[in-house]
Amino acid sequence: MTETLTIALLGLKAIAFALASIVVVVWGFSVALRRKLRDILLRWEKPVFGVWTAILFVGGLAFLSGGMLGYAFYVKYGTVSEEALLWRAISSVCFGLIGLVALLYFGLRFQYIQPLSERGFYQIAYDWERLRWRVELIPWEKVYDYYVHSDDILTHFTLLLRDKREIVFTAPTHLRDIIERIIEFGTDKYTFLQNYGYRITRSSEG
Repeated sequence: MTETLTIALLGLKAIAFALASIVVVVWGFSVALRRKLRDILLRWEKPVFGVWTAILFVGGLAFLSGGMLGYAFYVKYGTVSEEALLWRAISSVCFGLIGLVALLYFGLRFQYIQPLSERGFYQIAYDWERLRWRVELIPWEKVYDYYVHSDDILTHFTLLLRDKREIVFTAPTHLRDIIERIIEFGTDKYTFLQNYGYRITRSSEG
């Protein structure tokens, strides 16, 4: 029994070390991505992040169960026996792993955020060749129109750009109105400047 517990403890420590390394890398990417985003008006989680949420929730629940089970056996075997000490160590590592899972959740969460800026729409994609996030700010003046398709939970926006591209993104349906107001304000401001900016400049020069 003692040998088995020792192997289990070493395995959990290896998992903790690997998970801690992943957390450091993920947070490094999150900080680098955050520095590229400016003047955020609105942001929300991309629907695909729900898969990560489910996976991390199950993992956290498993470690919580392991920690509670380890503590129960620690109490059962007393506080001085070798087996009790191993169970306590296993319990401690499991509870530490829960903290790492939580840190991983928040680190990944920021990388699955879709932001809207005062200046335009941020298109974010991971560049696998350079191993970094690629961020493109699409100014509102490049958007000449858009259309929307909604269901009960999600709303799908398609931005039509002046360079003939189409940008598609998805948001929770309850955010539809505010997103439409942001898009319309940005595009209307550009239209106003196009129509009257030159006249205002000529008038001020005169």
